[in-house]
Amino acid sequence: MPVVRISEELFKEIQKYAEPLVDNIETTLWKILKSVNQNGELTHVRSYSRKTLDVTPQKEFWRPILETLTSKGGTANAQTVVEGVESRMRASFKAGDYKTNADGTAKWVKAVHFQRLSMVHQGLIDRNSPRGVWQITEKGRQWLLHH
Repeated sequence: MPVVRISEELFKEIQKYAEPLVDNIETTLWKILKSVNQNGELTHVRSYSRKTLDVTPQKEFWRPILETLTSKGGTANAQTVVEGVESRMRASFKAGDYKTNADGTAKWVKAVHFQRLSMVHQGLIDRNSPRGVWQITEKGRQWLLHH
């Protein structure tokens, strides 16, 4: 993959079109390129954020994530957790949860992965589990009992 160096000023301009925690430099540039009309003018680049959409609050993913892990014996791969969360939350998802990100994934799927990271920082999911494997900690089990 080629390496391209850009100025700090250009980088800050590109960031205006990026959705935090969703887009990377490549997906943002694709958004911008796809928004150039036939006259070479930049049309409005629409970017959704969790703040402006009717989406499920992030913390509501914690219980279904931990329940899924518990039901799988405490450990599961990421896809299994996502499927477990979907089956537990499908009836309560909001319209915005089904919007897609620039990379094609649904907002709710990104939320599950983002909340995994938050839960690792809180000690509810083991940070030292193998890549792609999620493992509940004893603190996570206790959290589940009390919430």
